Amino acid sequence: MIEKHESEPQLIDVNDVVRVITDILSAEAASRGVMLSADLDEHRLPARADPIHLQQVVLNLALNGMDAMVSRPAGRRHMTVATALADASAIKVTVSDSGTGIPPDKLEDVFEPFFTTKRQGMGLGLSIARSIIEQSGGRIWAENRPDGGATFSFTLPVVRERPA
Repeated sequence: MIEKHESEPQLIDVNDVVRVITDILSAEAASRGVMLSADLDEHRLPARADPIHLQQVVLNLALNGMDAMVSRPAGRRHMTVATALADASAIKVTVSDSGTGIPPDKLEDVFEPFFTTKRQGMGLGLSIARSIIEQSGGRIWAENRPDGGATFSFTLPVVRERPA
C-alpha cells in the first residue's frame, strides 16, 4: 500500500527557495540564450509554505517566461527573478521576462484551469501555481511590462520570527 504524504508548510526563507530555482535554471537559461538574473532582498524573508511547492511555482513561472521569449533575438532575452519585502506584512516575488507579453484581454484568464497559449500546454501550471500561493495565504497576478514582456508576481505573508 502506498501512503500519500501531504507536505507540511514550514518556516522558510523565500530567498533560499528562489536561489535554489535560479541555480537549477541557470543551465537551461544559458541553453535557451536567456540572461537570467536573481535580485534577492538582502534580508531574510520568512514565510510559512511548502518549499517544494513554492519551488514548483517559481520554476513554472520562469519556464513559461523562457518559452515566451523564444521569438526574441538571443541578446534580447532577459529574465529577472526578484524578492523583496512588499510591506511589513508581505513578501513579494516577481518573475519578469522580455518576451511577447500577454494579450491584455487574457490577463485575467491566465490562472484559469486549461487556459493556455502554448500548442503543447495543458493549461494547468498557472492554475496550480495560484492554488499553491493561495493555500499559503498569498495572492498571484500577472501584468505586462511597459517595455515588453510580462511580470508574474506573488505575495506571501511574512512570518514574524520570535527571538530565541
